[in-house]
Amino acid sequence: MSRNAKLLLLAMLLINGIFNAKFQLHYDEAYYWAWGQNLSLSYFDHPPMVAYMIRLAAIFGHSEFWVRFPGLISAFVTLLVLYQLALRMFGRRVAEITMILGFSVPLLQATGFIMTPDSPLLMFWALTIYCFYVWVFEEKIRYVYLAGLFAGCALLSKYTALFIYPGLFLFLITSKQYRVLLQKKDVYWAFILSIIVTSPVILWNYQHDWVSFIYQFNHGVDVHGDINLNQVLDYLGGQLFISGPFIFCAALYFLSKNFKQVLFTPKLAFLFYPPAFSFLFFLYCSVTKHIEANWPGPIYLSIVILVAYYLVEKNIRWVYKASFIFICIALILTKMPVRFTPRSLHNKIPGINIFFGNRELLVHVAPYIKPGTMVLACDYGNASRIWFYLGVRTYVPAQLPFSNSYRYWQQPELPIKQAIYVCGGHDVVALEHLGLYFKNARLLDKVPFTNVITDNEVYIFAVGN
Repeated sequence: MSRNAKLLLLAMLLINGIFNAKFQLHYDEAYYWAWGQNLSLSYFDHPPMVAYMIRLAAIFGHSEFWVRFPGLISAFVTLLVLYQLALRMFGRRVAEITMILGFSVPLLQATGFIMTPDSPLLMFWALTIYCFYVWVFEEKIRYVYLAGLFAGCALLSKYTALFIYPGLFLFLITSKQYRVLLQKKDVYWAFILSIIVTSPVILWNYQHDWVSFIYQFNHGVDVHGDINLNQVLDYLGGQLFISGPFIFCAALYFLSKNFKQVLFTPKLAFLFYPPAFSFLFFLYCSVTKHIEANWPGPIYLSIVILVAYYLVEKNIRWVYKASFIFICIALILTKMPVRFTPRSLHNKIPGINIFFGNRELLVHVAPYIKPGTMVLACDYGNASRIWFYLGVRTYVPAQLPFSNSYRYWQQPELPIKQAIYVCGGHDVVALEHLGLYFKNARLLDKVPFTNVITDNEVYIFAVGN
C-alpha cells in the first residue's frame, strides 16, 4: 500500500476516533447498545450484527467511544478492502484514487462515526464483492465460499444486503465469458452457506410471525401508493448527498459516455450490475414511497472503483481533488459545529443537534429514581439513552407506538405501585397511552436544555395505580 493510502486510513481512524468519544449518543446508537444488553437471534427493526459488535466492544469499557468503536473498525476495513480490490482489478494508481474517493464518501465517513447497521453492512458487502471477484477472475474456488460467508454476515447486518445477490447474478448471466460459472456447484453451495449464516434472523422471524420482515417491507415498499415525483427528487438528492456530489455526478457522466464499454468489459460490468440493480429498484420504489438515502448506500463501494478507473484512464484529477476538499469541509462543519457552523444554522441541523444535551437533561431525571422505582419511557430512544447514561434498566410499555424491540423484552409487571415516566419535549402525546397502564399520572418536572446547537426538554411524570 502506498504512503498516501496509509495516511488516509490513519486519518480516518484518528479523526473519527477522537470525535467518537466527544459526541453524545444518537438515540439509535443508544438503542443498538440496548440490543447488546438483550442479545437475541434478531430484533424488530434489524438483524443482530450491530448488537453483537457493540456487546463485544463493551468488554473494553462503557462510553460513547466503545459503542462506536466497531463502526470505526468497520469503516477502516471497508476502505482497506476497496483499496485491495481496486489494486487487483486495475493496479496501484486506480487503487490510490479509489482510496481518496472512498475516504470522500460521506456515507462511509458517517459509518465510522455513528454506529448503525450500515457500518457492518458496508464492511461485509465490500468483503463479499472482493471474494466474489477473486473467485470469478482469478479462479480461486475457496473464495466463492468466503463470499457466501460474508454475504450471510451482510444479511445479519441489514436486510438491504439482499440486493447483492441479484446484482452478482445479473453479472454472471449477462457475461458470455463467465456465464459458465453458473453451471458450477460451488456457487450454489456458497449461496446455501450464506443462508445458513443468516438462519438466526429467519428463525427469529418465524418465532415472531415474520414481524421484522413485514415491518421492513412495508417501510420501504408501497405497491398501492400514489405517484409522487417529489419523492423521486428526494431520493436522487439523497444519493447526491451520501455519495458526495462530485462522485455521483462523475459516475453518471462516465456511465452515459461509456455505457457499452461498461456492459461488455467484464471487470467494468462486475462493478456495474450490483449498483445498477439496487439503484433502479429503490428509484422505482421512490415513485410511491419515501426512500431513506442510505438504503442503497453499499452501491457506492463499487462505484468509487469504477469512477477511479475512468479518472485514471482519462487523466482527470480535479474530481478526486474536489471530492477530498468537499469531505474535509464537511468533516469540519459536522465534527466541530459549535466553532465552525454558521450561527444562523445552529438549531437547524437535526443531524448534528441530536448529539447534544441528552446527558445534561438526564442528570435531572436521576434524583427522581429512588430504590424500588421503576423507570418507564415513551419510546425506544428515550428509554435507551436513560439506560445508557444513568445505568438504570428502563422499560417501554408494549402498547406504546414506538416500543419497537422493547415490546419483546421483559415487560413491567402489573400493578406497578411506584414508577416514573420520562419523555422528550416532542413526545408528550404518548401520555394518552398511559391509561392502559396507570390510573394516575402527575407531572414532576419539566427540564429544558438550550445551547447554540440544540433546544430540547424532558418531561418527568410520577405514575402509579
